Amino acid sequence: MASTQGTVILARVSSKSQEDEGYSLDSQQKLLQGYCEQRSLKVMRVFKITETASKEQSRKVFHELLRYLNKEGVYHLAVEKTDRLTRNFKDAVAIDEWLDKDPARRLHAVKESLIVHKEAKSDVKFMWNIHVSVAKKYTDNLREEAMKGWAEKLAQGWLPAPPPPGYMTAAVSGKKIHVPNPETKPIIQKMFRLYLQPNQSSLTITEEMRLIGLRTKLGRPYSKSYVYKMLTNPFYIGINRHNGKEYPGAQEQIISKATFDQVQTKLFRKIRAGRYRKHNPMLKGIVMCGICNKHVTWQLQKGRYYGACQRKLEGCKGNKLLREDRIEELVVDMLKSLVSPKPEIIEWVAAAMKESHKSDADTNKKLAASIELQLNRLHTMNNNLYDDKLAGEISTDKYKQKKAQLSSQISDLEERMSTLDQDSAKQLEQRLVLLQLSQKASEIFAERTVDQKRIIISKLFETITYKGGSLSVTYTEFADVIAENVLQTKKILGDVK
Repeated sequence: MASTQGTVILARVSSKSQEDEGYSLDSQQKLLQGYCEQRSLKVMRVFKITETASKEQSRKVFHELLRYLNKEGVYHLAVEKTDRLTRNFKDAVAIDEWLDKDPARRLHAVKESLIVHKEAKSDVKFMWNIHVSVAKKYTDNLREEAMKGWAEKLAQGWLPAPPPPGYMTAAVSGKKIHVPNPETKPIIQKMFRLYLQPNQSSLTITEEMRLIGLRTKLGRPYSKSYVYKMLTNPFYIGINRHNGKEYPGAQEQIISKATFDQVQTKLFRKIRAGRYRKHNPMLKGIVMCGICNKHVTWQLQKGRYYGACQRKLEGCKGNKLLREDRIEELVVDMLKSLVSPKPEIIEWVAAAMKESHKSDADTNKKLAASIELQLNRLHTMNNNLYDDKLAGEISTDKYKQKKAQLSSQISDLEERMSTLDQDSAKQLEQRLVLLQLSQKASEIFAERTVDQKRIIISKLFETITYKGGSLSVTYTEFADVIAENVLQTKKILGDVK
């Protein structure tokens, strides 16, 4: 327990400009310590809140201060002014409650010549309340001005907050904007593509980012929840999400909308997947109504699947049920449209894919360099750990525990390094297989099982829309390249004829 003269000092600077104007932490601390010496108050601890502290950090220091006051039985709290202690009524109430628990407790606001306690005169408490209200008004005004700045920045297409991984903040023409980070951009693009592969999840992507060495500003690996937030962040496709609302963004997109939408579909389906499915229609979750843009759901009637949207819009209510076998015939026709009349075109696309593979190899070189840095850091830590053991700074048990952790991390990184080139080659192989699939899909489709048909459709079509008796498709990013080349080839052949 502290004596009745025990005192805690709180020094706080809320902005860089305040520090420049002479409100530095050192000058506040010197003023408050001099004040305590004059009144024979014993300083037990000094709490500081810097101008770089976030709102969360400031709250943490304030609550730590309150816990210390109560736990150590401190009777005096000294601050330069009221607004150094609190700028909201909630914190002011917490201070009042601390004072009311013991008449001997004192709050010293030095520059305001206030000493507040439980039995203080009404004039003193009145001035304390006025200073709290003025401090509150100051923060409210700051927030109003900040919100004006945020609104203006959003209107210009820029997010008034730090960008997600893959971007960095840069000064352009006197303004701070977000631009792609050349070091992390290819890694984030790879993470989105990787997530779409079978057996990948936000957990495996989190682990992959940890192995590669992507870290927060504090040097910590990203958490699974943050990676999930990253995968659902529309910032990557040029949309700024702020305070629950979305605004058009001016930043460069580093993820295609098609890829982003596919990631959202996979995330959504994983969360909403039913626990039990009685039927297995081939087109489940694939066909959409062209009027209401809702998925067509299917039900089995007399051995045949029929589908319809929810029919909530007037335009949908008169639609007839869709027959799966007839939609399947239209799907086959769409698959035929991907078949090139000139085999040379497919050979050209394959050559282009192999050329693109070289770019992926460059990305892998950057990943390898990042992993190499992680390995060097871990090996250094491992060597230092052994030195600490020899010096007797850590126990044998602690040494074994830490060494096992470091060895495991080194092993994971070395394994990841060995598979980088294999992954790139495997991705190229998969694309070449899809290229061949696009040319044979219409022929082999009828012979495949329901699940195999669904895989063929998902690899080549992003969405299938039915409206007014006709079918339209949005190709996947990969199939769209093939379709465009096939279309151009057909136009050229038509001109020749």
